[in-house]
Amino acid sequence: MFISVSTYIFLMFVIFWGYCGFLILLTLANAVSGRKETPLPESGKLPSMALLIPCYNEGASIERKIRNTAALAYPAGKLEVFFLNGLSTDNTSEIIGNYCEGRAGWHLVETGCSGKVPQVNYGLEHLNGRFELVTVSDADTILEPEVLSRLAAEFVADPRVGVAGANISPAQDTLNIEKAFWLDQNVVRLLESGIYTSSIVVAPCFSFRSSFFSSFPEDCVADDIYIAFKANTEGWFSRYVQSARGEETRSPATFSQYFSHKFRKGNAYLAELLRSLYQLPRMAGWWKTIYITKFLQVAVIPWLLPYFVLSTISLFLSGPGFSKVALFALGFLFVSLLTTHFMLKSFRASHMGAKSSKRSTVAFFLVNNLILVLVGLSYPFYRQTSCYSRLPGQGEPPRK
Repeated sequence: MFISVSTYIFLMFVIFWGYCGFLILLTLANAVSGRKETPLPESGKLPSMALLIPCYNEGASIERKIRNTAALAYPAGKLEVFFLNGLSTDNTSEIIGNYCEGRAGWHLVETGCSGKVPQVNYGLEHLNGRFELVTVSDADTILEPEVLSRLAAEFVADPRVGVAGANISPAQDTLNIEKAFWLDQNVVRLLESGIYTSSIVVAPCFSFRSSFFSSFPEDCVADDIYIAFKANTEGWFSRYVQSARGEETRSPATFSQYFSHKFRKGNAYLAELLRSLYQLPRMAGWWKTIYITKFLQVAVIPWLLPYFVLSTISLFLSGPGFSKVALFALGFLFVSLLTTHFMLKSFRASHMGAKSSKRSTVAFFLVNNLILVLVGLSYPFYRQTSCYSRLPGQGEPPRK
């Protein structure tokens, strides 16, 4: 019975660390020695940058992206824009071509391939290392004017930064559960970045040094996770830049869309966690801690929770002595969850000016853990590519 109780306490600690301990540590470390916002350098010190925008059948919305891109603030002569058309069957190519014609530094590139990763790889080969920085931005992402300068500032300030990601929020008309998911994940990435390195950046907009990165693997789906994992493992830093803000205009409009979208994202996340697992011995201490925590959160703890619940019930039924162990574990986790909740709430309010969304925290927790369990169950049998059914934008039907 000693082994059973010891195993139960160990499971309690794993759950505590994944959901509470890691976040408490990040919050306390940021309060003591968190990084300050990087100031914008003089325009003459900003490095050259290529902006890659993969496109596929964006005829209904690409003009908005073009106008948004034209409004981005970056020194003339240091930025070139490349629209990477991926075999569009609508008028995307025509719209982009008409705008780029006669405009210096604006290019339409016919990649001859479909899928974001193949398109970006084609664009990187086309650039041939001519730019110090490369930024990738999705066609459905609207950026604030200073985003490129804010991202570039991270590389100017610290030569160890290999990747920098924009602070992205979902469309305002999306589901509350999607808003809550983005808010919670953004908080964690900002906390990680504040003390060491962000575990990932997000696909709608991120930048990297061309000297650090040349192409994605052909089987990569989560480009944002892959590039941050690679940077962190190879000794670079990844920054999640709070002041570089943008909005993803395509977001789940129904619970069914949310579920399938997060399932696909979870599968891609698990694939990158497993891809990097063999490199665990060469990871630096802090990054190793972050990576192991992410692995536990995505691949392990969702499976442990049902076993922990059943073990708790078993202990309650095994007599007064064992029921005290179960009460201690439940009380410890309850206090830890409350502490984590209020610490993150305070951080959101003071650093992001955001409040927790109105939602059932329990339902939010259960849904996302159920998705991760299904991701694990289906992983040996389900494979995807970067060609997938996209979420519709405002007024758009779902498209392939």
